[in-house]
Amino acid sequence: MNNAALDGFLIVSLEQAVAAPYCSRLLAEAGARVLKLERPEGDFARAYDTIIQGDSAYFVWLNSGKESVVVDLKADTDQQLLRNLLGRADVFLQNLRPGAVDRLGFSYEAVRQINPNVVMCSISGYGSDGEHAQMKAYDTLIQAETGLCSVTGPPDQPSKVGMSICDISTGLAAYAEILKALLRRSKEGRGSHVQLSLFEVVSEWMAVALTYYEYGDKLLSGTGLDHAQIAPCSAFSAADGPVVIIVQNEREWRQLCTGVLDQESLVDDPRYKDNVRRVENRDALRIDIEAYFQKFPRTDIIEKLQKNGIACGGLNDVTDLARHPALQRKTVKSSGNEISLVRRIGDEISATAHVPSLDEHGAIVRAEFQ
Repeated sequence: MNNAALDGFLIVSLEQAVAAPYCSRLLAEAGARVLKLERPEGDFARAYDTIIQGDSAYFVWLNSGKESVVVDLKADTDQQLLRNLLGRADVFLQNLRPGAVDRLGFSYEAVRQINPNVVMCSISGYGSDGEHAQMKAYDTLIQAETGLCSVTGPPDQPSKVGMSICDISTGLAAYAEILKALLRRSKEGRGSHVQLSLFEVVSEWMAVALTYYEYGDKLLSGTGLDHAQIAPCSAFSAADGPVVIIVQNEREWRQLCTGVLDQESLVDDPRYKDNVRRVENRDALRIDIEAYFQKFPRTDIIEKLQKNGIACGGLNDVTDLARHPALQRKTVKSSGNEISLVRRIGDEISATAHVPSLDEHGAIVRAEFQ
């Protein structure tokens, strides 16, 4: 018996790329049945690359555990198929450009007429109206538009985050909002329409930087590995490489000075007497910390930091992640191959999930929902 939280729930997802597919994969991992509706040429993420034995890394990562059905929603037969699917669906997820599903005849008002209990979730770049609504909104563009690039990377060198953080964060937000809507449905007995955009999700994540500007007249910029508001919080050189440390409060600062650096005089140094001053004098602080760190190898420094309760770690690259002892893995099958991926903590499915080929389940689903 499947005891996953969403066992028995049906998700119909008219999706492509990253944000909606990430959301629907999370729903699948919670036990829901996910029908992935693809255009005849397929989700364009299928063709991003061929790095996983001929398959796309993004597509394999985002689409395990789903059923693929090709639809042409300009055709009457496929419009009827979608109506049949929605009639039995718990969730209708879509991330087409604003207005596209409306023009196809599947606005929320139309969907609600088909099934008043359905939870519809629409993901867009900038929302459904306004001057930006029709702009294409890929991840890098949202990073740039929200100012995220301006606070990322080395000083005065705006940089993008090295993953699709806008798509991923929005997919995660959509997952949470869908679960809220399903919970509300269980109480009120009706569906609802959840709408969210990449811009609104990431701009909310930029709240601290915006507050510094609007209330402190301070324009934050990229600080490399340094933290813009906390010090010491960075990578510091030991004798054989960097060690990352983070000091969050005055108790930890005192412990770093006395228990690790053996320099009690630094505790009350006017340059470092509180976090604000440590941030202002981070260059001098680096010199004082590294004067001690560089006398010893990283293993000795990390051992001493851990003994004194100071948060620390290595400055790893992906090769280090691949063999990290804390990394949890799962196996999925794609094109007949077993692929090792990262296992998410909330994944409730123990069986090996399958990444669907294009329209792999089309005939079965059409027969079931005719």
